[in-house]
Amino acid sequence: MITKMKKLVLYLPNSTNDIDKELTILGELGIMHIVPFQLPKDESIEKVDARIKQFEKAISILNRYKDAPLLNSESKDELSFRNKNRGEIALLEKVLDTEKEYRKLEKLKEKLDENLQWYQDWGNVSITDIAELNQNNVFIKFYLADKKGLKAISDNQNISIVGKLNDLYQIIFISEDINNGLKLHEIDIPEHDQAELNSSISEADKQLKKYLSLLRILNSQKAILMEGLNERIKRLDIRNVRYGGKKINDQVIYCKGFIPEQSVEELVSIAEQNSWGYTINEPDQEEIDEVPTHFQSSKWAQKIRPVMNFMGLVPGYKELDVSNVFMIFFTFFTGVLVGDAGYGLVFLIITLLVHSKKKFAPIIEFKLIYTLSVSIMVWGIITGTYFGSQAIAEISFLSQLRIDKMASFGGDNIFIQRIMFGIGAIHLTIGHLQTAWKYNNSVKAIAQLGWVAIIWGLFLVVNQMVLDITAPAIMPWLFIGGINLVVLFSNPGTNLLKGIISSIGNLPLSIINGFSDIISYIRLYAVGLSTVLMATSFNHMAIGDGITTIVSGVGATLILVLGHGLNMVLAGMAVIVHGVRLNMLEYAGHASVEFSGIEYNPFKLKK
Repeated sequence: MITKMKKLVLYLPNSTNDIDKELTILGELGIMHIVPFQLPKDESIEKVDARIKQFEKAISILNRYKDAPLLNSESKDELSFRNKNRGEIALLEKVLDTEKEYRKLEKLKEKLDENLQWYQDWGNVSITDIAELNQNNVFIKFYLADKKGLKAISDNQNISIVGKLNDLYQIIFISEDINNGLKLHEIDIPEHDQAELNSSISEADKQLKKYLSLLRILNSQKAILMEGLNERIKRLDIRNVRYGGKKINDQVIYCKGFIPEQSVEELVSIAEQNSWGYTINEPDQEEIDEVPTHFQSSKWAQKIRPVMNFMGLVPGYKELDVSNVFMIFFTFFTGVLVGDAGYGLVFLIITLLVHSKKKFAPIIEFKLIYTLSVSIMVWGIITGTYFGSQAIAEISFLSQLRIDKMASFGGDNIFIQRIMFGIGAIHLTIGHLQTAWKYNNSVKAIAQLGWVAIIWGLFLVVNQMVLDITAPAIMPWLFIGGINLVVLFSNPGTNLLKGIISSIGNLPLSIINGFSDIISYIRLYAVGLSTVLMATSFNHMAIGDGITTIVSGVGATLILVLGHGLNMVLAGMAVIVHGVRLNMLEYAGHASVEFSGIEYNPFKLKK
C-alpha cells in the first residue's frame, strides 16, 4: 500500500545557533521528505564536503594498513587522540601526513633500488674513481646497443664491450672531451657508491617499517575518525536543508516537504514544543510529481524491494503499489524459468553457505533468495526435473510427486502452454481489477471490468490460434460486452460523444497490445524448456557413451560441473530478463503503472 502524504511547509528561526539546533531536532525526528526550493549552495557546504572526503580517505588508509606489522618499540608509545581538543582533526592530519611520508619514502626507495640494480648490471664500479677521472679530463660513458648499433661503431677505438644485458651489448666509451659520445642509448650513472646505496636502502626500510607500525597503531583509534565523519555528514545534511530553503527578511527560514499522514500528530507535537510555524495541506495537483512514494507493504512482499530498487522501479504517488503482485508472480516465474529441482537445491545450499558468513548479511536479501530457491524446487518436483536427468525423474518416490501432464519428459506440451497463457490472463486481469478498485468511486471502474472481459476473450483467441483449441461460444460475447463497457466508460465527462470517440480511437491498438501481451507469456514455457534441454544435452555429452576409464570419468565430471554451472547462470539471467519484464511491462502496463515515482527519503539524522 502507498501511504497517503501531506504537504508540509515548516518555518524555523534563522540564527546560526538556532537553525542548526532546530534542523537537528527535525532530522532526528526523521519523517519529513524535503523538496528544496533551490540547489543548496554555500561556502560552508564546500568546506564540510571537502572535510568528509578527507575523513573517508583517512579511514580508507587505515583499512589498508590494519594488518601491518607492529614494532615492539612503537606499540609501547601509542598515541591517544581521544581526549585531545579537536582530536579527530589531529588524528586525521596525522594519518594523512604519515601516509604521505610513507608514499614519498616508498618512491625514494624505488629510485635507490633502481640505482642499486645498475651495479648488478654493470659490476662493482666506483663512482668516486669516475669522478676523479673526470677531474683529469677522462670521461667514461655507458651505453646499450643491439647488433645493428654495435656494427655501426665497430671501427671506434675508444669503446669496450664489457657484457650483455637482455640481448643488448653493454658498451663503455672513453673520451677526453665531455661532449663526445655515441649515437646509442646512454645509461645514466648513479650519484652514490654501492655501499652508500645499501646503507640508504637499509635506513629507508627501517623508516618504512616505522610508518607502517604507526599506521597500525593509529588504526586502533579509527572509531574517532568514524565519529568525526558521521558528525560532518550530519552537518552537511543540515546545511543542505538550510540552504535549500528560503528566507523571510533573514529572520525565518522555511522549507517545503511531505510527511506521511500518520506522522502528522507527531510533527505537530514537536513543532509546538519548539515554537515552529507550519502549514499542513493536501498536495496540490501540480505538485503531484514531487510527492514521494512511501510503501507500507506486508513483510513477505517487502522481500521484492531489492529487485525493484535494482531496476529503479518506484510507482508514482498516485499509482498502484504493485509489490504484492510483483512478489507473487516473480516467485512463480522464477520457478518456471529455471524449473529444475536439482538447480533449486544447489541455489538453496549456496545461499545457506553465504548466509552463514555474517559480512554478507547487510547487503543480500537472503529471504528472497530462499523463497525463489524453494519455488524452483517445487516446480522442478511437479515437472519431474532433476539436473535434466530422466533417470532421476523415474525414481519411484520422485515420480509419485510428479504431475504427469506437466512432466518435462513425456508431458503434455499443449497443456503446459495453455497454463502459461492462463497465468498471463490472470496476471493482466489482476492489473485491471486493481485499477478498477482505484476508481471505485468512478464509472471508470466499469471500463476496467470491460477490459477484464476483453483479456479473457483474447485468451480464448490465443488458444485457438496458437494451440488449435476451439474457442467456446462465449468468446464473441466477451469482446462485445467488454468493448461496449470500455467505449462507454473509459473517458467519462460532460461530453459523452467526445469520450466515446476518444475511446474508440484508442481501442484497436490497445486490443492488439493485449493480444501480444498474452502471447508473450509463452516465454515462460520456452525458456524453461530450453533450460531442461541444455541440461539434458550436457548429461548426454558427459555420460552418453558411458564412463570406461579414469580420463573419461574426469572429463565427464568437468562437463557436468561446467555445463550445469553455465546453465544455472543462464537460467538466472533469464529470471532477471523475463521474470522482471513480465511484471514491469505487461502487468504494469495493464495496471497503468509507469514507475515514475520518487521514493520517500526523509531528512534523517542519527540521535
